[in-house]
Amino acid sequence: MRIRYLQKGTGIPVVLLHGYSFYAETWVDVGLFDALAKDYSAYAFDMPYGAKSRSDKFNTENRDEYAVFLNTILKEIAIENPILIGASISGEVTLRYLIHDYSARAAVVIGPVGIKSLGNQLGRIAIPLLGIWGEKDTVSPPTDSKILESYVRNSEIHIIDGANHPCYLDVPEKFAEIVKDFLRGIYGG
Repeated sequence: MRIRYLQKGTGIPVVLLHGYSFYAETWVDVGLFDALAKDYSAYAFDMPYGAKSRSDKFNTENRDEYAVFLNTILKEIAIENPILIGASISGEVTLRYLIHDYSARAAVVIGPVGIKSLGNQLGRIAIPLLGIWGEKDTVSPPTDSKILESYVRNSEIHIIDGANHPCYLDVPEKFAEIVKDFLRGIYGG
């Protein structure tokens, strides 16, 4: 299977994973890709459930398949111990990736869907984790943030006032600053 991805910058790898209706360039469009590429090696992947890359080779109900797929592609292009940033379905895939104890140094999940199905499995996550929700998210309501707080010891939650499910589209500059502040808190700078 072939996968298309974007890469820019040098340093610690940051892997950006889009939501179901989006694609790799979404992160360029909102400015996060270029902002992170100033300090990190930024990658944005077209995942097999994206608007431009849907594949029928996966059981869409088994999100663990996507986590295994993510681990495989990261190994294939030699990305080790990345920072993962996943929105919506990719937020859930990121959480499943971490539950499987695949390599990552930190993660950001944005309105992760399916979080209720993960429950106490989230307790396996030991890396720094930022959860971001839009206050008006009706797909993955901000009350779901309590699940992360309950199970992930090293988690931080941020609710963006007035924002919807794809909060990075509503307030891209504010969203980017929240992500960069979280990473600065871990890595300094």
